[in-house]
Amino acid sequence: MRIKIFLVIAGLLWIGAPVRAQNFPAPVGFVNDFAHVIPDDIAAQITALTTELEQKTGAEVTVVTIDSIGDYDYADYAIRLFEKWGIGKKGKDNGVLIFLTVQERKARIEVGYGLEGILPDITAGRIFRQYMVPDLQRNDFGAGLLAGVRVIVGVIAEDAGVEITGAIRPRLSRRPEEGEFPVTTLIIIIVILIILARSGLLGPMLYSGGLGGGRYRGGGWGGGFGGGGFGGGGFGGFGGGRSGGGGAGGSF
Repeated sequence: MRIKIFLVIAGLLWIGAPVRAQNFPAPVGFVNDFAHVIPDDIAAQITALTTELEQKTGAEVTVVTIDSIGDYDYADYAIRLFEKWGIGKKGKDNGVLIFLTVQERKARIEVGYGLEGILPDITAGRIFRQYMVPDLQRNDFGAGLLAGVRVIVGVIAEDAGVEITGAIRPRLSRRPEEGEFPVTTLIIIIVILIILARSGLLGPMLYSGGLGGGRYRGGGWGGGFGGGGFGGGGFGGFGGGRSGGGGAGGSF
């Protein structure tokens, strides 16, 4: 919830502001280990999982590691990289980006529009904290990323009714974690919004800036991001999917 609010504010700040040029790496496959922190055997396991998933469901899950993104915000970078690469199939938006920046010690699960129903922010957050963070904190980046991939692939496969070798069904904690809104709080907010709407006050508040809204929907923050910079291989690229900021992540 907090990251969504941040992304809305960040989007508004970007409107009318000059956008710094950024060279994104070109994708080389489902595993893009530009930081060179994933052992070959783990990279092979991730590739096998994600390839089988794509063949059976069409969903595209990719892993990206970068040594450093400098002073860029990691969540903003992940969204822009997702949009640049077009992860997921066009029209289905069934892509997932698992992004890791080593020097900043941050990671994020970025979810395409079409998968937000089965991978909402709260689920992505719990996958990150329960399955990825323990290994990432020990600097075992390959194991942490593989754990995240296995669970995410398992969620998508279960929803599609297929079996993927090596995928696991997550056992996620049901207890509210730090940064999550309790259900009762959410209900109270909804009730307040309904009251405001019926009283005719909600509209003026929205138009006057009292309540900001909307998620980033590709292209709304301007251009200025070039491609390449890291080279590429024979990978044909992704299918043109989109993300609007859904997902979760943080420091480790």
